[in-house]
Amino acid sequence: MRFVKPDGSPFEWRGITAFRLLEFIAHGKDAAADAYLKWAASQKLTVVRVLGMADGLFKLSPADGLHALTRLLHLAQRHGLYVELVVLADTAAIQPDIPRHVKAVAQACAGHPNVLIEIANEPAHPTQARALHDAAYVKSLAQLAPPGVPVSLGSIENGDGFGAGSYVTWHAPRGRDWPQQMGQQGSALLGKFRKPVISDEPIGAGDQAVGGRRDNVPAHFKQAAAAAARAGIGATFHYEGGLQARLPSQTEQACLDAWLAGLSAGR
Repeated sequence: MRFVKPDGSPFEWRGITAFRLLEFIAHGKDAAADAYLKWAASQKLTVVRVLGMADGLFKLSPADGLHALTRLLHLAQRHGLYVELVVLADTAAIQPDIPRHVKAVAQACAGHPNVLIEIANEPAHPTQARALHDAAYVKSLAQLAPPGVPVSLGSIENGDGFGAGSYVTWHAPRGRDWPQQMGQQGSALLGKFRKPVISDEPIGAGDQAVGGRRDNVPAHFKQAAAAAARAGIGATFHYEGGLQARLPSQTEQACLDAWLAGLSAGR
């Protein structure tokens, strides 16, 4: 129920939010993307989570994202990193031809050994097209993924039907006891779906604590990461700066350091 490398050894998921990396490349900022990837590799991270299109946090058209994708995958591979590509975001505003775009992205990913596909970020969110609220429809899109490329439909809290991919993504609860819930609910999801489970957007780190959104206590991130590791699920570090693929602030870095320590302690 974990990812393994081609040689059969376990793959350790140590992800980070880096939503804007593809936009950097699409708009001529390759150096900024490369610098972030170099930093991520220096932190012993293994996965960067990237948006393939966007309208809210920044502007990235589906066509521009698709055009930049191969370049991003090559840069990430150079640094020994995997890319979890969120194909569909803000589709209520952007309104692409969804099946056609997903098929084009799938074709672009074929042959790249360092990419995983998440079809939609929070598929049932109001920012997504109504069609994506239907797990059966999203499953039909996932079937367009090339053989050998792991694919998730989107965050499982929208309904069990969104667990029909080859792996499961989950946005863990963001209440006061979020570190404990990471392990308890993560373990339950792993038992239910019997496939890799990734907590890819839990409460994020930030300079200021914001209830249900941001936490700034490093110890909480260490506890959460250790709980995830004990439960056997993968975990992605989410933080405010990651929305724009910025390097962490001092507080965010302290939370990341603690999270990484927790992953090691929980193994």
